[in-house]
Amino acid sequence: MNKVRYRNVYLKRKLDKLTLLCWLLKAIVDTREYNLEQESELRFEVEFSSKASVKLVSGTAEIFGTELATGVTYHFFGRKIAVFTWHGCCLELTGQCSVEYTANETPMSSYLNLHLALEQLRENAAQQGEQGPRVLVLGPHDVGKTSLCKILLSYALRQGRRPLHVSLDCSEGSITMPGTMTATSISHIIDVEEGFGSTATTAASMGSTTMPLAYYYGYQNPSENLQLYKLLTSKLAQGVKARSAIDDETRLGGQIIDTTGLIDNVGYDIIQHAIEQFSVNVVVVLGHERLYSDMTRILRDKPEISVVKVAKSGGVVERDQQFRTQLQRSKIHEYFYGTSKCELSPYSTLTNFTDVSIWRVGESSLAPTSALPIGMDRQLSETQLVKIDNADILLHSILAVLNADETDNEANALESNVAGFIYVSDVDDAKQKLTILSPAPGRLLKRHLLMGSFKWIES
Repeated sequence: MNKVRYRNVYLKRKLDKLTLLCWLLKAIVDTREYNLEQESELRFEVEFSSKASVKLVSGTAEIFGTELATGVTYHFFGRKIAVFTWHGCCLELTGQCSVEYTANETPMSSYLNLHLALEQLRENAAQQGEQGPRVLVLGPHDVGKTSLCKILLSYALRQGRRPLHVSLDCSEGSITMPGTMTATSISHIIDVEEGFGSTATTAASMGSTTMPLAYYYGYQNPSENLQLYKLLTSKLAQGVKARSAIDDETRLGGQIIDTTGLIDNVGYDIIQHAIEQFSVNVVVVLGHERLYSDMTRILRDKPEISVVKVAKSGGVVERDQQFRTQLQRSKIHEYFYGTSKCELSPYSTLTNFTDVSIWRVGESSLAPTSALPIGMDRQLSETQLVKIDNADILLHSILAVLNADETDNEANALESNVAGFIYVSDVDDAKQKLTILSPAPGRLLKRHLLMGSFKWIES
């Protein structure tokens, strides 16, 4: 009996060694070496179902403004990456990429010049006791706006600044849940593998004191409820101005504001509203001649606002709806379960439906007008809260926990920032109970919850 057991252990160890050897051989065969000339870059795309790694062997290189450490392996999935070098470098790329190639023509010199101009504005602001640059980055969808924001923020950090990153793009969720508009003080190096580093939950678990000021819009597109979008933009701008008024480093660092890709009539309305609310003094138009011409015309009577045109990168590619949906699901999963660097264990809690007040915004929350009694019209604002009485529609919904007191009225609740998010995994309508997934244990500390359009099925 012992001989059989020892033989099985021996065979298992041999199998484990063989598996490890096969994996190492595959990695060696799968590794490609790239020697980049100065001011060139390696571009590659990785699907969500694949994984790729890059390592800097020699020289210097950066990804969206963040420098790579020599000899450290960086892992990616579901990302489109450009590794740029100013002075030349040697890179090792391992794994399966859907696209990979090198490029010698990049707009990085113009991005550096833009950063230097913004840094000069910061120097002038410091001498005159004024606020640093408020930069609004514009362009159509999939033109590289978020990448440019990362570069400008990273370069500012390397100069010892602490700029604010404002995201008005509610489609993906740069640092927290999709459907959210945020303002975040960037005081640490932007993570190479995870974009802006992490969601708010992983940042908190790693001891970071940098938490975003967030407002939950709840939809992908600003045109779905323009009045609500503009209201939350105004509230976010008020918070940003209040922070800048009490923090000298934030005031001098200024703001880098990422926007949606809308460049139609609705988009132009949003742009002008953001310029007014954030007191923007630099408008950067990325890769769109007509938009640049229109902004120059619209802002010609405001000499205090500079309109700058920069070229988009040749590595920018259009992302289809399937990719966007996968990105949203990935961000939601990351909020509750963390990342490979920082895994989280969310808590499942049973909550009485009567213990919380769950709201939706606008007429889309109610029955159609045709269902009303004859002769009656509905008078409901696009920014009016409507209470949800039917628990069934909450299944698989993402709910924002509003930072409002129980005594706050509906208007105050709507204009409250977000304390966090929960996920409704199960609904028992008969017993009026909800099973929720939360990053923190115990009962909910806030009563007011806001429902948007985002659904997520936990896998």
